[in-house]
Amino acid sequence: MKKINKILCLVVCLSILLTSNSLPALAASSATVALNANSSYLAKGETTKLKVTGTSKKVTWVSTNKQIATVSSSGKVMAVGYGTATIKATVNKKTYKSYITVIDPSLIKISSSNTEVVVNGDPVSLMPTSDIYSSSAVKKMGITYKISGNAGVTVSSTGKVKATEAGNFTVSAYVHGKKIDAISMKAVIFNGFTETNVSIRVTETKYIDFADGFTPVLDGVKVTSSDNSIAIVSLTPIITMKSSIDHSGGIEIEGIKDGTVTITVTYEGISRELEVIVGAGVEILAPVDAVKNNNFTGYTGEALTTLKWIREFIESNNLSSTSMSVREKVTIIQTYLNKTARCNEDDIIYKGEISRVIFDGDGDCDAYAETFCLLSECAGIEVYYSLGPVDTGTGDGIWRMHAWNKVKIDDKWYYIDPTWCSDLNDLKRYFLSETLWSDHRLYQEDTYAKMYVYPGIATYFNNLY
Repeated sequence: MKKINKILCLVVCLSILLTSNSLPALAASSATVALNANSSYLAKGETTKLKVTGTSKKVTWVSTNKQIATVSSSGKVMAVGYGTATIKATVNKKTYKSYITVIDPSLIKISSSNTEVVVNGDPVSLMPTSDIYSSSAVKKMGITYKISGNAGVTVSSTGKVKATEAGNFTVSAYVHGKKIDAISMKAVIFNGFTETNVSIRVTETKYIDFADGFTPVLDGVKVTSSDNSIAIVSLTPIITMKSSIDHSGGIEIEGIKDGTVTITVTYEGISRELEVIVGAGVEILAPVDAVKNNNFTGYTGEALTTLKWIREFIESNNLSSTSMSVREKVTIIQTYLNKTARCNEDDIIYKGEISRVIFDGDGDCDAYAETFCLLSECAGIEVYYSLGPVDTGTGDGIWRMHAWNKVKIDDKWYYIDPTWCSDLNDLKRYFLSETLWSDHRLYQEDTYAKMYVYPGIATYFNNLY
């Protein structure tokens, strides 16, 4: 047993000794031999020092093109001509390479996303480009910039130009101290528009110029309307043969309906606003909706008087009731028109077509047909405006254009001529006929809104009543 223990002890000691003796050799073999730079960009006349790390053995240095770059016995590289050369370092029979590019500044140009910088706005980016060097190579060259001509302009190391003062300036670009290119730019103040507020009619289109002759790059401008249902807006381009970049000289606004909107134009982070009043400047309900909702905002004069009277007429006669038949409602409406016909023919007070029919009992067939449409729709009756020639009974054989109506009662359509009913003070001959009378010929019929679309509720109806 003692002999076995001695043998084991001897084995362990030998293992420790062998392991400790082999450690330096392993550490030496794990060191990595490499060049300190695999590639470099140099300006002509510039130098850089290459080293082979991980070894203390002698290194042999060679340049593949001494017209481009030379290398000393100590690894000092000098750029002597434009182009690319490979520096080879040989040590312990193994060669390592470093690629040297000597930059030709004339092959790099500087452009800008926009030659105008908005004061206190977003920065404008400078873009170095080259037909010879790749974009990634240009990025690695370490281009720097300098500003001259405007103390309120700064440029970052990445070519972002910002301005706090207006005025012209020049940006010069350098690579390793050698001037590449220069670009002329301008810092401008975006003051918005030539007007601070604008009034337009419904369906009218108006052009508004930017203030101070400002013509921003079209792609960089964003324009919005706070409510496209009231007014829509777009940019007006300026296209010239001298430039491939389109600019904008202002905006185009189109009025859609009565109301007020805010037009916002944003350029390079600066926003400017313009108030636009369309028509009456407030959103106006259509006449039928105004009566039903008892909301007459935007209506004035005879139009306001007429709509309020219609509201009272509907309420006092219970015409909005679902318990009353459509025939009864139509009878009440036509009875009123018959009763008031020519009631103030000798001293007409109201000038609007519908208001004159309602209050003065005076109007032509168009006015009576329009009035009947409005009263019926306010009472919830489905009604059409009908148009065509009629035989007036003059005996001259000439058929003259005329307007009348058609209403829907219990899923059937009935013709009614409010003008001739009121003229005759009769609720029989031209009142609720399933067939068209022989002295009427129909050319066209539909809802009044579809047959006669007028520009702007307030504009039209304030004149109509």
